[in-house]
Amino acid sequence: MKLSAKVLFAVMVALALSATGAALAQDVTDDATCLECHADMERAAPADPNMVQVHDPAGGFTVEAHEMWSCVDCHSYVEELPHADDVADQEVNCLDCHEEVPQN
Repeated sequence: MKLSAKVLFAVMVALALSATGAALAQDVTDDATCLECHADMERAAPADPNMVQVHDPAGGFTVEAHEMWSCVDCHSYVEELPHADDVADQEVNCLDCHEEVPQN
């Protein structure tokens, strides 16, 4: 194979691989993407017992006003998929939207 054909082949392979990577990227702002893995997971109560629990254990919302927001509007620490394993250790910061943390 001539050098120019090898270079052309290498460029084509690189383009194909980069296009595949872009196609595999997932939109973290789409709740359906989150629910592909989390739909059947039980939602834990907040670590602070005084804090309002937004999700019911089945994954719906107990606070109806939150239904219009995407998962990452509250879980803003999720920036890419697959996300890191330690995101479960992170807390939602209600002060991103509320003037004070809602209490029970």
